[in-house]
Amino acid sequence: MAEKRKYTEAFRNYESGSYSRTDYKQVNSTFANDDELLREHLHEHWESLSEYGEMKSPNMKSLINQVQRTISPQKPSATRRMLTYYQRIAAVLLIPITLFSIYWFTATTPQATDAMATIVSPQGARTSFVLPDGSTGWLNSGSEISYPVNFHQNREVKLVGEAFFHVKQQNGEKFKVRTPGITVQVLGTQFNVSAYEANEKISVVLQEGSVQILDQHEQASYLMKPDERFEYNRKENRAVISHVEAADYTRWTEGLLQFRGESLEVVMSKLARWYNVDIEIRDEQLKAYNFKATFKDEQLDEILRMIALTTPMQYRVEERKSNLNSLYVKKKIIIEQK
Repeated sequence: MAEKRKYTEAFRNYESGSYSRTDYKQVNSTFANDDELLREHLHEHWESLSEYGEMKSPNMKSLINQVQRTISPQKPSATRRMLTYYQRIAAVLLIPITLFSIYWFTATTPQATDAMATIVSPQGARTSFVLPDGSTGWLNSGSEISYPVNFHQNREVKLVGEAFFHVKQQNGEKFKVRTPGITVQVLGTQFNVSAYEANEKISVVLQEGSVQILDQHEQASYLMKPDERFEYNRKENRAVISHVEAADYTRWTEGLLQFRGESLEVVMSKLARWYNVDIEIRDEQLKAYNFKATFKDEQLDEILRMIALTTPMQYRVEERKSNLNSLYVKKKIIIEQK
């Protein structure tokens, strides 16, 4: 009986248009779960309507005004009778229809918890970021991270490209960085993750703290220590662990372009992202040559000239042409054997 009184009061408040959030939840819940109580109240509501009484609900009045505009005013007595008939029908139908609309909207609208935020670093740029929990980092050229809007409840980041993270520790809550091949799980630490879509290999370099590497099935595969590099080959499903100077792998956050004996193919791939150009190597033997150097604030032409001094390569820049939309295509550089 108490439950019925509670619902009746909530229903009347809602029908009058002066309802609270609690009233709304009570009416919506009854509509969804208690058909018998809803039918009983609608019946009482019907019986309580006066045949010629004034409609007090603003929602009712709005609907009745629409009905009135469709009725011819030439026969007052017939109009009055028809209006009264429509008033009684509208009084009963308006609330269920409104409640169904609310139910349909809440049932089909995506929840806010599914919303994602994305930070993008375009080609040729490096972008610093701050996450909602206070964790900070950098995105390298042509990279992006996505994370849920309700980040404090779910500290997970999806990475495409390369990023350096300085994760803030929060009461033992785990922080995860997901890539297409592995997941990096941490509490509070500094580390670098490189996971470009075009590369078969994903690398994690730990600078400070500790991180847990998880496989695609969320199973722990390796616990990293500082100055270790975990490199996973997605194609071969194989990992290699090596000892490195972690700082060498994070100097890009300081604007330094560093090559540590990588192949010319890898070097040109990094240069293409860093300077937002297309680079094509037209000789397979050249791709295997290694190059070691560090650059800061150098022009691309100067870097290519220095590489050409130590390897049997030469380069040329193709003339830029406009496309159908009168936009000039990206600068393209051809690398060939001398």
